[in-house]
Amino acid sequence: MPTDLDLYSIFCTVARCGSLSHAARELYVSQPAISQSMHRLEYTLGCTLFTRTSRGISLTSEGRMLYSYADKAVSLIAAAEDKLNRMRTLQSGGLMIGASDTLCQYFLLPYLEKFHSEYPDIQLQVTNRTTPDTVELLKVGKVDIALVNLPVIDSALSVKEVLKVHDVFVASSRFKHLLNRQVTLEELSREPLVLLEKASNSRKYLDDFAAVCGVTLRPEIELGAHSLLVEFAKIGLGVACVTYEFAAEAINSGELFEIKLKTPMPSRNIGLISLEGVPLSPAAERFIQIVLGEGADEEKK
Repeated sequence: MPTDLDLYSIFCTVARCGSLSHAARELYVSQPAISQSMHRLEYTLGCTLFTRTSRGISLTSEGRMLYSYADKAVSLIAAAEDKLNRMRTLQSGGLMIGASDTLCQYFLLPYLEKFHSEYPDIQLQVTNRTTPDTVELLKVGKVDIALVNLPVIDSALSVKEVLKVHDVFVASSRFKHLLNRQVTLEELSREPLVLLEKASNSRKYLDDFAAVCGVTLRPEIELGAHSLLVEFAKIGLGVACVTYEFAAEAINSGELFEIKLKTPMPSRNIGLISLEGVPLSPAAERFIQIVLGEGADEEKK
């Protein structure tokens, strides 16, 4: 079989035009070049495709059979090329993003809004899971990129840091005995604690920090959403460990106060991850550019 698909495209044009000269004008090539291409195709296939007459050319029975298939195939290839071009130029396609509820609410939304306003024809799909579950979705191809709580150590992943965050303990006025003084983690562990569930990377980071300090944290309440940590702390159900950047409104308003640890938790990062060595779609590349570009702008302010 010929490997040059252009031969089939030329064949279909000749068959449709019913004339070598008309086909040559449509394709902007010389008539001898068209004739040579058809001879090559007939030689390769081992059959006669056209009957030459004084009026022009007509398809043989073999030619009619080939045309019934080739015309559809050439049309499908042209449609595929057009669709690829539309995807390349971000006029169509889709983007699947994985992220936790917290990162969607407090970080991702403005970038999704900007991307959608610039590329309204790209279909967005956001799947909310914990960081470990999101990593697995990425590995099996159910999301293109993911926003996760770092660290994530995996050689199969490409990681781009996008935001530095700080974990702090907060409480309402019910716990005013902890206000305006430095507190050890050991002392804090004896208070009623409200923490994220163990499945989250944020909780693992906290537990690892506590272990280094020689402390075991036994929360009275475990929750699956960061926003609930803030709300539970507001009504005095316990001392909550939250991400400062995502709870700043409640802290700045005075509804909650930050408890000062003698040994503060080290900062950590939020990151965009993708599969190492796997090319990203144009939509995924552009979304990452938007996030990294605006992230750089934020740091300069």
